[in-house]
Amino acid sequence: MSTTTITETKTIPFILHITSHPAPRAKLRVLHRRAPHAILLYHLRTLYLFMASDLKTLLLPNLIFGIVGSISPVLAPSTGTFFPTTIPLRAIRIALWIAINLLPFTIANQRLPHAIREDAINKPWRPLPARRLSPAQAHELMLTTYIVAVAASAVLGGMRSCLAVIMLAYCYNSLGGADVSGAVRNLMNVSFYLCAMVGTIEVAAGGQSIAFSGMAWAWFGLIGAVVLTTVHVQDLPDQEGDAARGRSTIPLEIGDRWARWSVAVMDLVWSVAAPMFWHKSAVGYILPVGLAGVVAVRLIRNRSVKD
Repeated sequence: MSTTTITETKTIPFILHITSHPAPRAKLRVLHRRAPHAILLYHLRTLYLFMASDLKTLLLPNLIFGIVGSISPVLAPSTGTFFPTTIPLRAIRIALWIAINLLPFTIANQRLPHAIREDAINKPWRPLPARRLSPAQAHELMLTTYIVAVAASAVLGGMRSCLAVIMLAYCYNSLGGADVSGAVRNLMNVSFYLCAMVGTIEVAAGGQSIAFSGMAWAWFGLIGAVVLTTVHVQDLPDQEGDAARGRSTIPLEIGDRWARWSVAVMDLVWSVAAPMFWHKSAVGYILPVGLAGVVAVRLIRNRSVKD
């Protein structure tokens, strides 16, 4: 009898401990006794922690792309005359749109039981494994922020991209698209990046729908190919948690070593292909090839998350 009891205890899913734990409720009771500004800061930090891992990989590159793309007569010839003084306002609009659309996506990605199990291993500081709120509260927050994202896109622009991201989030998270295989996971990441790029340019252009040039679509295609063949670099430090939740990623499918080599090689390939696409002189190859070389060397030499 004792053996059976021990076995059943060991097989209780980790997530039951998280979802039934009284800590979120207890924390909120303590929090509500604090000053209003402390409550506000607590909730703002919770929102930040949902997005923290994606700020440098999604918000920053798409912010730069939106600003540069909207002032490019080649990519978006219909955006009109560009004035340098408009850059700060464009940057604020883009950053706000990305953050508002990114937040519900990240909540959807982190709220399900297997996601909490993974984050308890890979990123225990995230709101749900850290018990800053419960899964039920996260679900309510997700629905609320989706409504906010649609409303904000109606004002700022990028509505088509916003709706596409919502559908992608449902397929990626609720339908398990991110867990099917490494190739499918990478392809869905490509779709998200492309939606974000189109949306940021439209937001930067004042919310108008952009008539993108043929060159723009070709450039989007090249960027999509870059993401498709290198985005699994973000799965390298998460292999332990991904394996625990049963997710299939490129590093788990082909091994850590070959996953690293694949990203290193493709980084170098695209560092040459990108300036070639724009018919740059030899000088135009120096920065992308140099940076790709540094990334490639670090990928092969450094194997720990700390490195």
